[in-house]
Amino acid sequence: MYHQMRAKEESSQIENGQIQLGRIVSDMAKEGIITQEEYLATNFDSYYLRTAADFTEPFTDVIPEVGKLGLELVSMKSFKHYLPNPAFDIINKDETEKLEYSRQIVANVYPWMHHVLEGGLSISRTENEKQIIIDQYFNRLQKYAFAHSDFKPLIIFTEVVIKKAI
Repeated sequence: MYHQMRAKEESSQIENGQIQLGRIVSDMAKEGIITQEEYLATNFDSYYLRTAADFTEPFTDVIPEVGKLGLELVSMKSFKHYLPNPAFDIINKDETEKLEYSRQIVANVYPWMHHVLEGGLSISRTENEKQIIIDQYFNRLQKYAFAHSDFKPLIIFTEVVIKKAI
């Protein structure tokens, strides 16, 4: 019996993906726009850069639970899938199309990152102060996306095939 598992390894709508999203917050902390405590409060655990070794480790290390379950690694391969969206395919396009691309990037990130930022900002800040900081974050994100608008969004998947002894 074989079991196939696909594990999302990395997803990126902008160049440098989640690293860049965090870099903007880090820059804002370095510039004194947010405090170190707020910077830490806006961070969350995200392990998305799995390597081939990470996927094969349970089968190559001597982990008794894997052996007891009778599991064996059959194969593993990673592949990239570029998102087929003409709005993102803007290489050699004009300034208006690059601006639309950068707006779409913000629109895709805003719904979930807004809550991360708002939840991490100090309760001693007024709602107006919080909104100014959040707006500044997304303005920086839009400028970055505009400047790196030749990036084509992608998803990297890793397919792991496992065999269970009968």
